[in-house]
Amino acid sequence: MLRRFTAALLLIPISVFCAGDALMTSDGSARFIAALRAYDGANFKLAAALLEPLTTSAPECARCAHLLGKSYGRMAQQASWLKAMKLARQTLAALEVAAELAPENSEMLEDLMKFYRTAPGFLGGSEEKADALDMRLQALSHEQPGS
Repeated sequence: MLRRFTAALLLIPISVFCAGDALMTSDGSARFIAALRAYDGANFKLAAALLEPLTTSAPECARCAHLLGKSYGRMAQQASWLKAMKLARQTLAALEVAAELAPENSEMLEDLMKFYRTAPGFLGGSEEKADALDMRLQALSHEQPGS
């Protein structure tokens, strides 16, 4: 079951985020860009190392929490069973923070929904939570102009 979950994390795309939550400093922006490049280069450990202090210094940065969660998820795919379980919990925590900070961001909500659907219950997976997010995403898509 953990393999199915970690394989599903590969399906979550990373993209440039909307500019809704600005980073507090130019150093923070540079650090985020470096983390994004590390993630895109499959250096997930470096991406997480760059993002962890950003989520502390800029706790309102949904993009930081989202990319941190995705980095943890990718690290879990390459980790031993015990390490993967810890990383999965960190993934969930970061994705939930991102979704809370950006409740209208469909990409972040979709990633959290995928986590809920694919993770086993003991790691935070929940069909009920996934269904609730799915309904929320459908409502958001109906509210957007041109949908």
